[in-house]
Amino acid sequence: MTRNPLYKFLLKAAFWLPVCLGFWYWKAEWFNGPAVMLSGWIMQSLFPNWIESVEWSQRILNVATTLKLGTAPGMPAGEYALVLEVNPLTYSFGLPLFVALFLAGSETIRWHKLVLGALMLIPFQTWGICFDLLKQVAVDAGPTISEQTGFSAWKIEGIALGYQFGTLILPALAPIGLWLAFNPRFIPMLVLEGALRKL
Repeated sequence: MTRNPLYKFLLKAAFWLPVCLGFWYWKAEWFNGPAVMLSGWIMQSLFPNWIESVEWSQRILNVATTLKLGTAPGMPAGEYALVLEVNPLTYSFGLPLFVALFLAGSETIRWHKLVLGALMLIPFQTWGICFDLLKQVAVDAGPTISEQTGFSAWKIEGIALGYQFGTLILPALAPIGLWLAFNPRFIPMLVLEGALRKL
């Protein structure tokens, strides 16, 4: 009995995905570098008044700010500045998914499409990183910090929405959408081939 071609494609994708994930995690500095640098540049350009420096170390993006934290019981007297941290891996796992889908395809791999797709994923990764940083400032840190930024209520709501979109939707749907855009005939051909084999 001949297997359904769509089923074979999904099996191949399931095989390639852990391989791609392993290599992506091993070389995270390579693959996350462009989105991290772009995120740092965007944040420093948009908020120069309270972003002091951006540093990427030990796979964590650290952003030092001039935003002053309020004192808390048990804390020594003095002023404390807020430091933001983001793990870029949270927003870049779409890259190995995109590559796994390409490797699972039965057609000849067009490497220029693979490279172009990887580059096109960078803005989506950058979105997630930037909105994570903004959410920490506008929501997580509390009103003492958000008041220093001058964010209005509607901007805070927009930041929360952008964070949810960048965390829950973009990392998974962006690579699948890009792959489908590069291979618009692939799924219909698989479905047609499977239907013809049943005749």
